[in-house]
Amino acid sequence: MKKRIRHFHQILLPAIALLSFATTGCDKPTSSVFSELQIRLAAQSPNQQHVGSVVVRFSEMAVRSSANSEYGTPGTVPHTIDLAELGGSTTRILDVFSVAEGRYDAVRLKLDGATVTLTNGSQFSEVFSPPLNVEIVVQGSNPVVVEQNRKADAVIDFDPMRSITLEGDTRQVHAITGFRIRPEARLVDLASSGQVSGTVKHDNGTPAVLRDDVLLPGYPVTLFQPGGTDSVTVRTNDAGRYSAFFMPAGSYALNVPQTEETEAWSSENVEVTTASTTRQDIVLTRR
Repeated sequence: MKKRIRHFHQILLPAIALLSFATTGCDKPTSSVFSELQIRLAAQSPNQQHVGSVVVRFSEMAVRSSANSEYGTPGTVPHTIDLAELGGSTTRILDVFSVAEGRYDAVRLKLDGATVTLTNGSQFSEVFSPPLNVEIVVQGSNPVVVEQNRKADAVIDFDPMRSITLEGDTRQVHAITGFRIRPEARLVDLASSGQVSGTVKHDNGTPAVLRDDVLLPGYPVTLFQPGGTDSVTVRTNDAGRYSAFFMPAGSYALNVPQTEETEAWSSENVEVTTASTTRQDIVLTRR
């Protein structure tokens, strides 16, 4: 096993797609009534090839009020989470904030470090000193609304595929020499989200005959809202099925890239509605 530790004393990362929130004391409350805002962590996108686990460590988290763009008092409970243990709709509760009624639009984490373990057991770590301030701001949807006597629920969907860049010859696990991390995540209000699910097949050279279509495992499906910068990529499982969770309600475009065996595929105006599943099956043309 080989291990490399890198210390960063001053690192500036660009702000990543964030969902803003506010905690007690950071908003000028419109009433004296306080409710709860629960923040979860998810990582529905799979790890890259050759990566067995991605463990992230952060020391505190705060939420931001959209009324004055200020962050409240952060929670101080440290978290160490293996993103590989999350997947699909699985989430882990990070913290529950007592907040005034109102609208919240971002969350900020202090990232202390990350450790990537490859499938051959090799391990590489990044340690940040001081910790990195990582902001996650919502794009393309409304802020989270906290109402009286109702717990608001939001998810930070961390994207390991886009966040972790492997170094070295990534075609072979033993030739990987390390990694770089540039966190990519999005914050989603569960109260206004749904999911997209379906199968990916190819037509086996006979488009008019459906019964011989072949299910395709491991194919990436990317969803994005036209005009926005946020995107989600998920892969089909061994049965050729895909599911994209935590999708804010709205209209999406779907895309499957060209491969050596199949042509590219795309579709627009796939509608996602709150608390429901949109079915979108995909049939690719063989090359």
